[in-house]
Amino acid sequence: MADQQLTELRLMVALAHTTKGSVVHITCEDGNVYNISDSPESDFSFCEMRKLIATSMCPSRPNFISWINDFSVGGAISYTGGGIYKSDENGLSQRQFATLLRPEIVFDLLDDTDIEGISEDPVDATLTPDPVLGVTTTKISINKTADEETLDELALIAHSACLVKEISLSLAREVRTGHHKSPEKIYRNRSRKH
Repeated sequence: MADQQLTELRLMVALAHTTKGSVVHITCEDGNVYNISDSPESDFSFCEMRKLIATSMCPSRPNFISWINDFSVGGAISYTGGGIYKSDENGLSQRQFATLLRPEIVFDLLDDTDIEGISEDPVDATLTPDPVLGVTTTKISINKTADEETLDELALIAHSACLVKEISLSLAREVRTGHHKSPEKIYRNRSRKH
């Protein structure tokens, strides 16, 4: 499994882990499909999968996820495009995304993001750090039934701010270390459909 695909898997599993009723489908190299969810009938629980991913990220440990060929998400969460997912909680529609940024950075970014005039009602952003995967998930919602376009716009603004910060931090790290990867190569698959 390539580094970019591993990053995508980390983000997706973290999102699904925070969304009750979601399922991640893993397809292995031999074509077998395994389900990851909180259901006792699943092949793996989210906690088990998170531990496998975390162990595989360590260069000195065995790569337990090398058998994964592809993955997708389903159940209570669906992909809407651009790295943003849709789900419902307590009868309210919400949008969510995951980022490699620490929660305090995401909080500051969202606090500084200009969403004035997009929603007449207060906007809620719930941040959930996943220290095992090194991911922060963000759920965007409005305390009443909001139109889908408003939620899409709010999520797009918030997610875009996080992606810009990720690229900025990545470039700064490359300058310090002397290792260069183009931002296009690093983030080209971040919006692929799952």
